[in-house]
Amino acid sequence: MSAPVGPTKPSSSSWVLVAVAWTLVGIPLAWGIYRTLRTAVKIF
Repeated sequence: MSAPVGPTKPSSSSWVLVAVAWTLVGIPLAWGIYRTLRTAVKIF
């Protein structure tokens, strides 16, 4: 028998993993953007 074809609903643990991954990436990214904008204000 073959596996069912078509979209399947992701498990709740995969949503948690995605949220954790975005948090780990987003916090340093937001900090870097904040520091860059803060430094750029001094130039202008």
